[in-house]
Amino acid sequence: MKKFIVKGLMNLLGKLPLKFHYFNAKWIAWLLQHVFRYRRTEVIMNFTKCFPEHNYEVIKYYEKLFYVHLAELIVETIWFGACRNPKRLRDARIMEVVNPEVINHLYEVAPSVVVMLSHNGNWEMIGGINNYNYTDIPINTREDNVCVVYRKLTSKLWDEIMRDNRIAPLLDKENFPGYIESKNFPRYVYTHKDEKKFYNIITDQRPYFAAPNYIECNFMHQKVRTMSAAASLAAKFGMAVAYLNINRTRQGHYDLEYTAICEDASKMPVEEIMQKYYDLLDKDLHRNPVNYLWTHRRFQQ
Repeated sequence: MKKFIVKGLMNLLGKLPLKFHYFNAKWIAWLLQHVFRYRRTEVIMNFTKCFPEHNYEVIKYYEKLFYVHLAELIVETIWFGACRNPKRLRDARIMEVVNPEVINHLYEVAPSVVVMLSHNGNWEMIGGINNYNYTDIPINTREDNVCVVYRKLTSKLWDEIMRDNRIAPLLDKENFPGYIESKNFPRYVYTHKDEKKFYNIITDQRPYFAAPNYIECNFMHQKVRTMSAAASLAAKFGMAVAYLNINRTRQGHYDLEYTAICEDASKMPVEEIMQKYYDLLDKDLHRNPVNYLWTHRRFQQ
């Protein structure tokens, strides 16, 4: 019953225009920052640690802009869940792949491609990737070869709701096999090792508390522990690895830019793959500091 009510409300709100949602994002940002004070301590600490070159006034300015970004992520995600056909999503042109030739090349030369992305831009809309190419170069992503690896939410209710939301624009939602829970990812890769796939994996989380192995990388002026399953599996099966930056260029628009990390991960140490990934992410965050989920406690050991 709760799922029906929540999904019904989200679907109703999602049908409203993006302009309506962005108007509401202004007061949602104010509520998050000043009324609920949602993880304000973590946000300020993260900004202070990651941008030591900036003074307090700049950090407070970043904090304000971040909560606007967070509010817009929320309303965009709700709107996305109502995109039950590709046309609405394409007409909005909210996301745009700027260099499909990079990912096409990796797909051609490797058994499969691991695409490592982070909590920058709006990662919740990656399920619509097949609709984001507006160039004259056809892209090789299709519903039958794109996979998205996710971490299961604690709440069963919200886990089911977010699944439905993330695959909203797919033509065949009932039979889509590419929504893979992280613990099932190694088995899925092994089972489909003879099929060319795009594996999209958010790779900037801290290791799970029970994870026996992790890699330590330099990121944003400090050492961070990170999960390495994506790079390890890519190395085991000789896959190509790419980094995806989802960069917010203006309200209502993100550029999706791929950067090749390697064509054959078996020829590069896993530690080097992960460090290159974090170097690329570090560079992008210094270009656009608020385009990230700074509420996570990823920098506290």
